[in-house]
Order: sequence, then C-alpha cells, then structure tokens
Amino acid sequence: MRGVDGTVTSVVAGRYTVKCGNKAYVAYARGKLRRDGDIYVGDKVAVIFERGEAVIDSVKPRRNSLVRPYVANVDAALIVIAKEPEPDMLLVDKIIVNCYVEGIKPVILYNKCELAEEGETDKVLEPYRAFMDCIEVSAEEKRGFEKLKEFVEGKTVCLAGQSAVGKTSLLNALLDLNLKTDGLSRKVKRGKNTTRHVEIYEALGGDIMDTCGFSMLTLVDLKPEELTYYYEDFIAYQDECKYRGCTHTEEPDCAVKRAVAEGTLDKGRYMRYLEIYGELKENRRKLYE
Repeated sequence: MRGVDGTVTSVVAGRYTVKCGNKAYVAYARGKLRRDGDIYVGDKVAVIFERGEAVIDSVKPRRNSLVRPYVANVDAALIVIAKEPEPDMLLVDKIIVNCYVEGIKPVILYNKCELAEEGETDKVLEPYRAFMDCIEVSAEEKRGFEKLKEFVEGKTVCLAGQSAVGKTSLLNALLDLNLKTDGLSRKVKRGKNTTRHVEIYEALGGDIMDTCGFSMLTLVDLKPEELTYYYEDFIAYQDECKYRGCTHTEEPDCAVKRAVAEGTLDKGRYMRYLEIYGELKENRRKLYE
C-alpha cells in the first residue's frame, strides 16, 4: 500500500503525531519500529492507513540525530542556560560535542540575562565566543530576539538544556504562545520539568522543537582519542603539540596544556574536557571487558 510522507511532530506514550501536508494524524508504529521505539520527533516517515488508523510504516534515513533530547533532522541546537539554576557547563560541553559529531550547529542562549550582575554573562560565555555563537536573551523583556531569529528563520532548531532555564518561556515570548511554564524548586534550586515530551512548533518559516529538561548526558559512541577533534578552541594549538595525535591529557610538551597554563585557553573548560575524556575512556574499558 502506498503511503504518504510526513514529519513526526510529537511522541507521547507510544503515539506519534505526524504532519502530512496540511493534515496531522495520530499514528502508531508498525512491528519492529514499535518494539525498538526508535522514532524521534523530526523524523521523516511514511504513513499508511489500515482499518481507518494511521500507521507509521517506515522511517526515512536521518540527516542527523541527538539523544537527550531525542530529535532528528535538526539544523541547529539552541543550548539554553540561565543564572538560575546554576549553569551546568559540563552538560553544555557534552551537548556541543554531540552537535559537532552530528553536523548540527550549536548556539548558546544565556536566558534571564536581566537577572545577571554586570560581567556575569561574559564570564560564562567568553570561553565559547571565539568558536561559536552565544546570545544573551531575556524571555521576560524579549531582549536579544532579533539576533535569535537569525538562527531560527527557515530552519529546524531544537531547544536543549536543564530544566527551568526558561526554554518554554522563550518559546512563548518568541511565538506569542501560552504554554504552561514552571520554575525552580525553592528548596533545592533545581528545575521542575514542565515540558514532558518533545513537540514541534512552526515558526518563522521553520520549526522549533521544545524539549524536556535533563541533567545527565552520556557520550557513548565516541573514542577517547577522538574527543579533541570536536573542541574547536583546541584546534589552533594541536599542530604545536610535540606528539601527533596528542590527547592533551598526559603527554609532555602539549600546546593545549601550555595555553591553559598561560591563560589563553579557559581552565574550567579544559578541566571539563578531562572529565569527559575520562568518561569516554571508562566507557571504552567496560565495552571490552
């Protein structure tokens, strides 16, 4: 049976909303697709109709995909941080690596910038500005939106990051929506998840994916020695390292370590690099046990 092509716009409890042209269908997945659960928001799929029900018959090859959030066929990831909850820059660095691996453009959005003290946003963003776009935005004051729109217009982008950093508030302000939002837990200063699943919203000639917040991300498929290739700020120094294929960890006469010691490269970002490198090394060890 010939199907119709569509895009998965939300996934809730094993049911998939698929937009096919101007129509949207709530569909379920066929056989192996249902068992594997390997259908992401943003996937291009073929839908057939059986006994009056929409069925996802196949998933077309992806351009790219991310886990945490589970999305596919994305042009850019808008990584949202804020003054509160305290930015988890280890999580940010992992998302950036995932984006580079998948060929997705990462952009950091510092939301709630109206709450930051003078110089506070610069302290967080300065290590990243040399190699990627960073935007200070305010959902409350609609500040930075003109710059933000440059990365949204005509593209498929996803919002990613911790809970309670204001992803849904940004979406409300940018698209004039009224989606439910929640704030920080007063006791622990930790985000409360309002968005329970990923959903696509049409915007500015493209699509924005609102995603649920998360606090943990594991890089599984990357070899430890490959990690340095995805650190744009390290690349300028790699040719100056004594050893070809230097991992910038234990090797002597390493230009990256020298740049960190001299203050040219950010020490905090380098220490997080070492932490991620250690995680990848441990993952690789467990794989071959």
